[in-house]
Amino acid sequence: MKKINQISRQLLVDNNIPVTEPRLLFLEILLKNEGPLKIQEVIKFSKGKLAVSSLYRIINDLKDLNLINEFKTLENTKVIELVSLEGDHHHHVFCENCGAVYDFEFNNDLEKKLDKEIKNVESELNISVTSHSLELHGLCNNC
Repeated sequence: MKKINQISRQLLVDNNIPVTEPRLLFLEILLKNEGPLKIQEVIKFSKGKLAVSSLYRIINDLKDLNLINEFKTLENTKVIELVSLEGDHHHHVFCENCGAVYDFEFNNDLEKKLDKEIKNVESELNISVTSHSLELHGLCNNC
């Protein structure tokens, strides 16, 4: 398997994004943690090597290029994650107590049924759905 630094660099190169240390560091943090991260967590994991102003600029740039997803927790905290390199589609579970965010995937049959229902919504409301997200709320085992 490629090193995380190589994968980060290749993501930037493949998308014609200038390779800079802050961008590499940001992508490496997301790749190492393999899941959604709150902005505060990214800052903590960067150990002072990533300025907050740079972080928000990088997030906006990579979001515009569809390399990362951004959403908010129940507490309205911004969370970011790398778009799946395999193109997998997933959803999120939010812990209502501690704010943890977990990824999960439906089996293919259920995902196909959901896609069918979305097509029905498009038809009924005469709208074109460009994406969807499904959020589940509950308490994690730690809480």
